[in-house]
Amino acid sequence: MRVNQTRDHLGEIGYFVDSNYWGKGIATRATKLIEKWGFNKLKLKRIEIMMNPKNKASEKIAIKCGYKKEGLMKKALHDGKEDAYLYAKVRN
Repeated sequence: MRVNQTRDHLGEIGYFVDSNYWGKGIATRATKLIEKWGFNKLKLKRIEIMMNPKNKASEKIAIKCGYKKEGLMKKALHDGKEDAYLYAKVRN
């Protein structure tokens, strides 16, 4: 979890799982735990997940965890070389 330094109500989750452990639910469980910590302990109001549109596994994790797609961010990843989907969840 990374908390935005200028907007302390906002956190961002990123995940990387070694290919030997794909399909075991590790990133999904970790996302749910980090989200709980972010909302309950850090009092975040919003958590975002950005991913390459080609990374269908990352998108599946975000959807499974209840994040909503907010749009396509042009040239947002890798020094402006790649687009990204933005998924987010807000605390009620």
